Amino acid sequence: MLFPRVKRLLEKIKSSDSSSFTVMISRGLGKVRSFNISSRLLLWSTVVFVLYLVFSTVAITRYFGELRSNTVQLALLQDLQNEIEGTKKTLYRAKQRLKLLEDHIGNSQGKQEKQTESLEPGDINPVPTKPVIQEETFTKPDEADPVEPVIEIRNLTTKRGGGRLSVKFRLVKIMPDRNQIKGYIFMIAANNESDSPQLWTYPRAALKNGEPINYKQGEFFKVRNYRIIRGKYFLDSETETPSLLSILVYNKSGELLLKKEFAIEKAP
Repeated sequence: MLFPRVKRLLEKIKSSDSSSFTVMISRGLGKVRSFNISSRLLLWSTVVFVLYLVFSTVAITRYFGELRSNTVQLALLQDLQNEIEGTKKTLYRAKQRLKLLEDHIGNSQGKQEKQTESLEPGDINPVPTKPVIQEETFTKPDEADPVEPVIEIRNLTTKRGGGRLSVKFRLVKIMPDRNQIKGYIFMIAANNESDSPQLWTYPRAALKNGEPINYKQGEFFKVRNYRIIRGKYFLDSETETPSLLSILVYNKSGELLLKKEFAIEKAP
C-alpha cells in the first residue's frame, strides 16, 4: 500500500514546476505531507541573508574600530591633562624659586654695595668693644619727615638684657599698589641725657649731624606688604642706656622716605 502512494507522489513532483523545490514531511507510516518552495524566493532569501551578514559584519567592525579609537583618544587626553597638571606644578615651583632667588640677589647686592663703597678712613666708625661715641649733636628728625609717607613703622619693641639691646618692628608699606619698595634702613640709638651724647648705629656707619654719610651702608630691604626688621646693640655695661631710637629709611636712590623717633623704655 505504501509503494503506490510514493510512486504517485514522485510522479506529482516530476509533473510540478521545475523552478520550485518540494519539501516532504513524513509523520509516521502512510502520512506524508509536502509543499513547494519557489527557487526564486529561496535565492532572494539567501541573497538577503548574505547581505545581512555582510552589513552586520561591517557595522560591528566599524563599531569596535570607533570604540578602540575613542579609547585611545581618551587615554591620550588623560595623558595630556596629567602633563598639563605637571607643567603647572613645575611652573609654580619655578616661580617660587625665582622669587627666592630675586630676594637672595637683592640682599647680596645690598651687602656688596655696602662693602665696595669707599669712605675716608677718618669717617669710618671703629669696631671696638667700647660704645661708639660721636661728637655730633643728635638732631631732631621731625622736620625731615616726608609729607606723604609711603611706609610706616608699627609694633616697635625694645628689649634690654645685660649688655645687649634688641630692637624689633614691622616695616609696613601703606601704598595701595602691589609694587615693591627697595632701599636701606638705619637704626640709631642715642643717649641724650649725658653731657656728651652717645650714639650707636645699626648697621655700623659713619654719621654726620646725626645722619649716615653713606646711605648704602644701611641694611638692604625689599617690602611689598610688610617686613620684620631686627637690630641688636652691644653695650659694655648696664649703665649705658640709650633713651632714644631714631629710624631712617631711604629708597635705592638715596631719598629719605621716613625718619622717626621712639623713646626707649628703661628696664625695670
